Amino acid sequence: MRATALKTIEWADFSTLNGATLPITLTYEQFGRELHTAPVVVVNHALTGNSNVAGAEGWWASLVGPGKCIDTDRFTVLCFNIPGNGYDGFLIENYKDFVAADIARIFIKALEYLKIPRLFALIGGSLGGGIAWEMAALEPNLTGHLIPVASDWKSTDWLIANCQIQERFLENSSNPVHDARMHAMLCYRTPESFKARFERTTNEELQVFNVESWLLHHGKKLQKRFQLAAYKFTNQLLKTIDISRGGTDRFQALMDSDTCIHIIGVDSDLFFTASENRETYRHLAESRSNVTYGEIHSLHGHDAFLIEHQQMEDLLRPVFQPEATPSPLKVLKFGGTSLANGEGLARVIEIIRDKYFARERLVVVLSARGRATDELLEMLESAAQGGDFKHLLRDFRKYQQQPLEGEALEDLFSGLERLLEGVRLLGDFSPKIRDQVWAFGELLSVQVVSGLLQKMDVPARFLDSREFLRTDARYGDARIQEGLSRERVRACFDQMDRGEVGIVTGFIAASSEGQTTTLGRNGSNYTASLLANFLNADELESYTHVDGIYTANPSLVPNARRIDQLSFDEANEMANFGASVLHAKTIIPLLEKNIPLRILNTFEKQGKGTLISAEKTREGVRSLSVIEEEALIHLEGRGLLGKAGVDARIFQSLGRNGISVGMISQGSSERGSGLVVKASEADQARVVLEAEFEADLKTRDISRIFVTRDVAVISLVGQDLSTFHKPYTALIRNQIVPLLFNNAVTGRNISLVVHKSDMIKALNVMHSQIFGISKTINLVLFGVGQVGSTLIDQILASAAEIEFRKGIEIKIAAIANSRKLLFDPRGIGAGWKQKLKNQKEGYSLADLYRLTSAHHLENLIAVDNTASEDFVQHYLSLIQNGFDLVSSNKIANTGSYDAYATFRNDLRSNQKQYLYETNVGAGLPLIDTIRLLHLSGENITRIRGVFSGSLSYIFNSFSGKGTSFSAIMKRALEAGYTEPDPREDLSGNDVGRKLLILARELGLQNEFEEIQIENLIPAALRKASLPEFLEASDILDEHYQNNWGEVPKGHVLRYIGELSGDLQKEKGLLEVKLESVPEASALGNLQGADSLIEIYTESYGSNPLVIQGAGAGAAVTARGVFGDLLRIAEKGHTEF
Repeated sequence: MRATALKTIEWADFSTLNGATLPITLTYEQFGRELHTAPVVVVNHALTGNSNVAGAEGWWASLVGPGKCIDTDRFTVLCFNIPGNGYDGFLIENYKDFVAADIARIFIKALEYLKIPRLFALIGGSLGGGIAWEMAALEPNLTGHLIPVASDWKSTDWLIANCQIQERFLENSSNPVHDARMHAMLCYRTPESFKARFERTTNEELQVFNVESWLLHHGKKLQKRFQLAAYKFTNQLLKTIDISRGGTDRFQALMDSDTCIHIIGVDSDLFFTASENRETYRHLAESRSNVTYGEIHSLHGHDAFLIEHQQMEDLLRPVFQPEATPSPLKVLKFGGTSLANGEGLARVIEIIRDKYFARERLVVVLSARGRATDELLEMLESAAQGGDFKHLLRDFRKYQQQPLEGEALEDLFSGLERLLEGVRLLGDFSPKIRDQVWAFGELLSVQVVSGLLQKMDVPARFLDSREFLRTDARYGDARIQEGLSRERVRACFDQMDRGEVGIVTGFIAASSEGQTTTLGRNGSNYTASLLANFLNADELESYTHVDGIYTANPSLVPNARRIDQLSFDEANEMANFGASVLHAKTIIPLLEKNIPLRILNTFEKQGKGTLISAEKTREGVRSLSVIEEEALIHLEGRGLLGKAGVDARIFQSLGRNGISVGMISQGSSERGSGLVVKASEADQARVVLEAEFEADLKTRDISRIFVTRDVAVISLVGQDLSTFHKPYTALIRNQIVPLLFNNAVTGRNISLVVHKSDMIKALNVMHSQIFGISKTINLVLFGVGQVGSTLIDQILASAAEIEFRKGIEIKIAAIANSRKLLFDPRGIGAGWKQKLKNQKEGYSLADLYRLTSAHHLENLIAVDNTASEDFVQHYLSLIQNGFDLVSSNKIANTGSYDAYATFRNDLRSNQKQYLYETNVGAGLPLIDTIRLLHLSGENITRIRGVFSGSLSYIFNSFSGKGTSFSAIMKRALEAGYTEPDPREDLSGNDVGRKLLILARELGLQNEFEEIQIENLIPAALRKASLPEFLEASDILDEHYQNNWGEVPKGHVLRYIGELSGDLQKEKGLLEVKLESVPEASALGNLQGADSLIEIYTESYGSNPLVIQGAGAGAAVTARGVFGDLLRIAEKGHTEF
């Protein structure tokens, strides 16, 4: 194939980034289709290369040409000569005027000149790859595919150092090009390639080693075709690759573009190292999904991209020939629960069969079936103790071979029995033997599944992972030897027939000596992840018994949500902090190759599961994870304050004894440190620390070292410190005080240590707060009279609507009267009256506290709708046990001022809220209004009004209406306006209490006895029984007719409470009396059972703020209590 003639573009005055201006001549060659008739591919040549990329003499003819991977029958291929490379005779003497980005700018100008707005692909090797990075960073939307090969976006320190040595050769040697090239070849190849090629052989004719002869040859060869100025210039470009020059904006713009980036590294490259390429890939993969990393495996080093033609073609084919690319490879992994006999195993077979007949390329990794691993260990321990393990083996055998309907697995079972018998004779077993026994679980699993699939015409092939996965000899938790394992995996799968489905044992591997090893926790997932990496799979599907990854463990947090998508970074954080479905070592191999992981439910056909990929997700907390079976060790002592090296001594002493510290926090007490270890290692850790700090204990620098057992670590993965106060405050409100907490260096993950008894409640409280899931409010309602019963009915009728609108789930956990308690942690619904009636008599609040604690009920609110003076005495106990309070009972607010003030202090110290709006105005916002006015600095001078809706109703009806007082009172009683004993209202004590409550809201310290109250009960009836009082209508009517029967014309009777005097002092004047007021006044205009209160302030002068509305009735009062409940539910804790 011939290219078009060398073409030229010239610019008279190109300015470099260093400020130099000079004429530039750019030459290029074009291969394949005519320009503007096909997609365009630009190929950038390497340091000593040129534009002759294809054809008979082309340096990449194996990849570029008709019918080749980059097919010139499909594409227009352009290759620009780096101006100054001398291929076209153009040289640049002042080479330090240029950096790599200048060449990228020239190439971009050339594309503009040629009217090429967008490339299909931009590919370059070595220096050419670096220039490709620079071009893509300058114009992020320049190309659909960026393919840097054996290069990077920056010159590393190692590369710069080599370029510096090259420059010294070129500046100072008498034979500069020759000598510089000889040195460069040492970096282009590897010691291994030299050994394989030369093996210390000699050239007998020249009397030199063949390696010397080879280096001399390459030096002379380059000297003939490459000029000194060209070498200096391209060496300078190689040294100055850096797309972050001037800041990271260009790098970020490229990351945000839709360019697909395909990084190709060489595992043995000493120039642009594979580790640097992988790091670049990982950085990009954390935030974008359209980036891949492929690696050439070769001993030839940097030049492998010019030598390993088949590997290069395999890596480039998905970009340039997607139709010729084999169908994507999927790795499927099934866990033990999925593989259990019955529905699980049947679904596994169905999933594999359906995918196979849908022409998907599959590799399947299996765990041991059911509880096989635990059962094998149980048999092993029984054998070691001399027990009869054979009955356990019989049961195990029966279960494991059941799906194959009696087909022989004899060799495996015989081998297992021989091992166990040997252990019985020895009376002990080593980790090495344990790994051998454990391996039978996976071996049986693969044998069974392979057999079942073959019966369904699926060409399943049993693959023992010990044949290709190599590890060290750390039995029980072996470390993979990646390089060797990768080679063996590829060799094994290359030998398989096309269409065969490999069924692979998870969890097990082999040491270099061929001994069975196991891969530790999540070993089967790790096996699947490694195979996906080694085989360049397109996806790993991990099947479990859950629907995906959740915001918390659903068995602990019923409201946990499935997470649709996670980034690798988020998944890795979750794994590090104990997410049960994930493990950090499983994520890393997938992250290296940007292989998505999907967690699916074996038993849910339509489930979408959770997808883990490089794609970014929204910011915020992703999950709550918990680690149980932990212990907290405290070191306390004044001598630790400011003392250097304490933490180092802690870590070193524990590390020497094989004890891992999961978490540490200085100042866990005011003068000490706290650290978390596994509960099983706590006693040993304490002994080790006591030995380490023996001298400090003697000098009392450390006063004591002690252990808090039964703790759990809760981690908030993704939690920002700036919003941590929200879940933390929710914990405190629920009486959960963390023992210790710390945050990651990034500030995006926070861990708390709590008592294990608080763990479930803490998880649910924080989960509701963080994820905005319906906040659950658990109510305990005391009192089932008119107000209490009405409130229950209101709550049940409104709960669904409140949850929909407000995201608050109101649940009645308990209902109690003076004799019986009805409790249901799921929530009490309709039919509660009969259920309460059916409860046995007798309960204590201690019983209630045990129940709420046992069921981990959060956000507890106790509601007092009694009129009991005795029950008020339990308020302190309630708040100490985690309850907020809402009360329509006025007694707690109208006792002695000392008791009133003390209870406020108790509320503050327990961080609990107590609301009682209905104490004064039923459903009217009276207390709230006065509190806000007072807190805002408004000087309230007087409060006056009708505070009793009951008496408002009575005197509205009595004043001049000609109806007897007793008849009106009985009507009010029947309507629920009065207390069960109307004398509570008529005595004036109720109004007096309301007035006292308002006075105390203003900071006044009045006592109830100081209120001047006009008692409206005839003296003769004050001590009578309730029936006697209700029957004494004659006495009642005569008393009211004689005293208040005649009211001046235009006036009406009103029972008025008034707070006056100098309200800035310690006490005010409180008076309650029956008055005649003008009918035309605000008070005189009252109708029905309305209350009306006038609030006089300094700002408003003689024009009061008036609050008027229904002041009595069970429905109104219950609605006011309901309002207080919702205020606590919505706002949470506030200061008092």
